[in-house]
Amino acid sequence: MERTEKEKMIAGELYFAGDAELSADRKDARVKLRAINNETDSAKRSLLVKDTFGKTGERVHVEPSISFDYGYNIFVGENFYCNFNNIFLDICPITIGDNCMFGPNCQLYAATHPLEPVKRNSGLEYGKPITIGDNAWFGGGVVVTPGVTLGNNVVVAAGAVVTKSFPDNVVLGGNPARIIKTIDVDGEGDQLAEARRQIDAIDQQLVVLLEKRLQAVTEVTAYKKEHQKDVLDQSRETEVLERVASRVQNPLFKETIGATFEDIMKQSRNFQSKELSE
Repeated sequence: MERTEKEKMIAGELYFAGDAELSADRKDARVKLRAINNETDSAKRSLLVKDTFGKTGERVHVEPSISFDYGYNIFVGENFYCNFNNIFLDICPITIGDNCMFGPNCQLYAATHPLEPVKRNSGLEYGKPITIGDNAWFGGGVVVTPGVTLGNNVVVAAGAVVTKSFPDNVVLGGNPARIIKTIDVDGEGDQLAEARRQIDAIDQQLVVLLEKRLQAVTEVTAYKKEHQKDVLDQSRETEVLERVASRVQNPLFKETIGATFEDIMKQSRNFQSKELSE
């Protein structure tokens, strides 16, 4: 059975924003927005929010004004506080944990558009979910872009633009946001734990970069398959290793980094061989 445009939207697939069901949902959301933002009694406003969001805890406090696309794709935990003028573009699910506080003018964008102008101009859109762990604190004017996941106990400085995911127990700041410091939780901030947290944060970034590299390898594989080229291009690998060696600033790390890239290219060859044999 073919999925509806609404189902495609929530799943993060390309969907047609002008779909009748979605247009009706957005119209309904505007009515609920007006009711929430015009309600001066905070207890009544919280009840309206509970009736609108996909899920909330018992204690939820939202200051006016708030803006969202649908409302039903916003899921917040217990003891949620949202200051003035927050924006949630909830094309895909926006999930927020327990005990989270958002300052004024925070903006969470789960919506995005195709890069290709023909697709973009045709009305096709898509989104990527945003997930925020427990005990988050966002300063004023924080922007979170599509597809970001933040761990527990994350603090984001005012004005930061968070464009990628980060682990637990970190303070973020800047544009694009980076780790400013780590947070000592329950007295576990000894030297070993601190070093391991840094490694975890770097590993998270490496995974994203390695996925992008393998995507490029996939395109190389397709070319080799079409033109019947060998998997191993020794001159290319030698060139890459020489370039890597020239970019290593600390001589202590040169041998290890070189060996790491040798293994990366070995795994790339294995991947290509497997793809070409199918």
